[in-house]
Amino acid sequence: MSLAVSYRGLFETAGVVADDLQQDVQGQLRQALSTIDGLMAEARVAKDQLTRVQLWIADYRHFDLVNEVYDRWLQGCAKPARACVGADLGQGYLVEVQVFAVCADRP
Repeated sequence: MSLAVSYRGLFETAGVVADDLQQDVQGQLRQALSTIDGLMAEARVAKDQLTRVQLWIADYRHFDLVNEVYDRWLQGCAKPARACVGADLGQGYLVEVQVFAVCADRP
């Protein structure tokens, strides 16, 4: 299974979660976004090419905490469309992230 694919000018990740489940929701989100940063760098995709972000959170009471980290991650960039839903992510997982981008300069 691939963590990310890039094809005909489109880039998307699978759902990305943290490796360290001992972290709080902000720590897990920072770790997931760091993984996404690496996947985007490898595919030469910039944050300003993001078109959509999907977030799943295990506890909707964490919505504001998630937004703090998310807003910092996209600071200085145009914010893509985003959906955020509550979900049962499994034991210990507090947040999952998936991103989509369009890279018009690619065949």
